[in-house]
Amino acid sequence: MDSNKWKILVTEKVGEAGLDIFRNAPDAELDIKIGLTEEELTKIMPNYDGVLTRSGTTMDEKKIEAGRKLKVIGRAGVGVDNIDLAAASRRGIIVINAPSGNTLAAAELTMANMLAVIRRVPQACASLHGGKWERNKFLGRQLSNRRLLIIGLGRIGSEISKRAHAFDMEVIAYDPYIPQKKADSLHVELVDDLEGAISLADVVTIHTPLTEETTNMIDEETLRAFKQGAYLINCARGGIVEEAAVARAVRDGRLAGFATDVYASEPLSHDHPFLAEDIADRIVITPHIGANTVEAQSEVSRIAAQNMLLVLRGEPYVHAVNLPFMEQALNADQRMYLSLARKLGVLAAKLAQIRGAAAHNCHVTLRGALFADDERLAANQLRPYTIALLKGMLEVSIGSSVTYMIAPLLAKDRHISIDESSGDSKTYKNTIEVELETEKGPVSLLATITEEGRQRVVRVNDYWVDFVPSGKLLIFQNHDRPGVIGKIGSLLGAANVNIASFALGRKEGSGLALGALEIDGETDEALRSELMKNGDMIWVTTVDFSNAS
Repeated sequence: MDSNKWKILVTEKVGEAGLDIFRNAPDAELDIKIGLTEEELTKIMPNYDGVLTRSGTTMDEKKIEAGRKLKVIGRAGVGVDNIDLAAASRRGIIVINAPSGNTLAAAELTMANMLAVIRRVPQACASLHGGKWERNKFLGRQLSNRRLLIIGLGRIGSEISKRAHAFDMEVIAYDPYIPQKKADSLHVELVDDLEGAISLADVVTIHTPLTEETTNMIDEETLRAFKQGAYLINCARGGIVEEAAVARAVRDGRLAGFATDVYASEPLSHDHPFLAEDIADRIVITPHIGANTVEAQSEVSRIAAQNMLLVLRGEPYVHAVNLPFMEQALNADQRMYLSLARKLGVLAAKLAQIRGAAAHNCHVTLRGALFADDERLAANQLRPYTIALLKGMLEVSIGSSVTYMIAPLLAKDRHISIDESSGDSKTYKNTIEVELETEKGPVSLLATITEEGRQRVVRVNDYWVDFVPSGKLLIFQNHDRPGVIGKIGSLLGAANVNIASFALGRKEGSGLALGALEIDGETDEALRSELMKNGDMIWVTTVDFSNAS
């Protein structure tokens, strides 16, 4: 192999469009090895910079650790259940998928299965092949005027809504991560009570990823909420429905029919509940063919290969599964707040250090129209601003090696729980508020960006202040009495430290104040001790924002 080229390994049969991208790239060398054993694949992994797979190759921690040169793993498809995302993230390896490549194929199969189960098309076909003519046996229903519930209004769910409207269906959707304006644009009623919506639907179709939140989402209890004689469709991921419970619901007549293309374990065992003969006339099952169209296979391989090369070349790319957000996709205002959030993380960590206590909970509140337009793409996905804040926090103790990719994992390792909320703006147009809980009390911060585009911290704990988080700041709490600020200035001047700006916050009913000085020059432990002793300070710390852009 040419040592000056990126080495790409393809482990499964993928569309030629993706392979041609690698073949025609002057800086890539393609190696196709299909059907390798686990041991064979692990053994050759150190040779490659990138690996392109489908669902049949397991990229576990052992293989990822063996891939010493590995920079990117591509999945020619949507699901990445076969890739250990945490292991890849800890190694800084980008995992790419192709979520848009098979959207139409999956949407069309969903509609095909919906029509097939409600009109009993496969059963009628099998009957005819059996030499029978049983027109009266296959009495079906129409989609027209039926209420369809879409669980998950992402890319595929959105395409389903368009096609369902063409069938004159009434469409409602459940998706707590989708903004109202998206549902409005699709002419879909967004509901917030899943079981209540299920009880009203004639047909329910699932289009969510498989996560901890959605595993066995349709279980025995949820199935009891279904309208008698409703239909259930799952062309999303196996494991979202409790398979034995669904089979019982069909057998008992609670569900008039069920259609699926995905299963908790594939291929099916001979005793799988969906293969039971007594329910075969009401179930439509297909062998995970949602993406199996010529067009989709070509497109997913092209998308995955193209973005893998962009990753290797250090150029902008999309569809990184384990990268929490794409910074280049944010607009200028969003990037400014991203930078502000990272600085708040640095400041929060420094203030927690003063208390001498580790953080165990971080709550982030985003207020204002800027944040109302945010759309998280998956369940449990943190917003970019929260991730930036975690990055800043952890940089204080770990250093600049903390990336956006690994920050949430490092926070989890340190048992820091994270929660987010949002709301309407108050005094300021848009704000980021953080409350860091430690064993010795909370640290709270509030910050905004002015109309002139200047970042401002406007509250530290109980003190209203106004300072720009830039350069080097000396932050302290002091006794609020005459002459203190003069003493501080004199001590800094004697140490050849210049004051560039000054902000002071006072709390009504308290004899204490909080100050923030932007300084030019260095402070050391001796100077800080001198300030504590002769500057009437309760505590003092230096915060350097120079690298937190």
